[in-house]
Amino acid sequence: MEIKVAKHAGFCFGVKKAIEIAEEVAQSNDGNTYVLGQLVHNEKVIKNLEDKGIIFADDISEIPQNAVTVLRAHGEPGTTYKLLEEKSIVKGRNLNDATCPLVTLVHNVAIKLKNAGYEVILFGKHNHPEAIGTSYHLRGKSTFIVEHEDNHQKVIDYVNRNHFKKVAIISQTTMSVFGYKNLIENINKEMNNQFKEIPLSLKNLDVKYGFVDTICNPTKQRQSDVDELANECDLIIVIGGKNSSNSKELHAKALEYGVESYFIQSAEQLQKEWFKGKEKIGVTAGASTPDYLINDVVERIREIVGQEKINTEIKI
Repeated sequence: MEIKVAKHAGFCFGVKKAIEIAEEVAQSNDGNTYVLGQLVHNEKVIKNLEDKGIIFADDISEIPQNAVTVLRAHGEPGTTYKLLEEKSIVKGRNLNDATCPLVTLVHNVAIKLKNAGYEVILFGKHNHPEAIGTSYHLRGKSTFIVEHEDNHQKVIDYVNRNHFKKVAIISQTTMSVFGYKNLIENINKEMNNQFKEIPLSLKNLDVKYGFVDTICNPTKQRQSDVDELANECDLIIVIGGKNSSNSKELHAKALEYGVESYFIQSAEQLQKEWFKGKEKIGVTAGASTPDYLINDVVERIREIVGQEKINTEIKI
């Protein structure tokens, strides 16, 4: 048997930075340190941070006046900053913003497109914090969000019904690359290829209908690794938090290839019967999964199949 661990499995730089910020703030703070929402979508990481004295608040009302606070990597709507300011929690003093710069980039793209006269449609998950944050810069709760490539007809109907002069589609950073591509292709089949790609630099804003590729490179790298694993392996294990959008996309991608795949949060969930008759096992993980969880899974696989039966372990 052979184990192949994806090259880009695990933490991306945005998640690493967010965790570093939270840990550094908590270490230097004599009182309690609060984080609004889940800093990253991984239960094990959250538990480790809680053990270091960090308190996670689901709502701003749970954060005390003037408390030292960290904002999560997914980005926040402007209303969050205003509500925190009412509690005397502001940047430069006691508010530490761990928003991923690639999420901030999407916010900036959304704002620029809106200011250029575009009706901006978001390819994303309605209840995902990143999508909620991006929506704030567009139409707030009224922002048109499409969750799946098969919902292309809803986009077409929305565009035709409202007679917008200019329309642009952008994506949440952690969505499926293949899904976004299919969404645009499905729309263009019905609209005579009217949607043209607008570069991320937004240099060309003359097109009436366009789309911008705002899926981040770490997401693309992890999904590309699954492509390679699917071509070589007969089983793929995906490790990630239950609420991790990018981890779920990795699992879905593996299944799309017809490869047997399981989505787990930790090594304890591995089952012996999964490995019967398997020759090559692929292991990958979402961007909010720490290395030690990946290592635990690999070691547990070794124990299940017997150390002597594993020839090599490589990173693609």
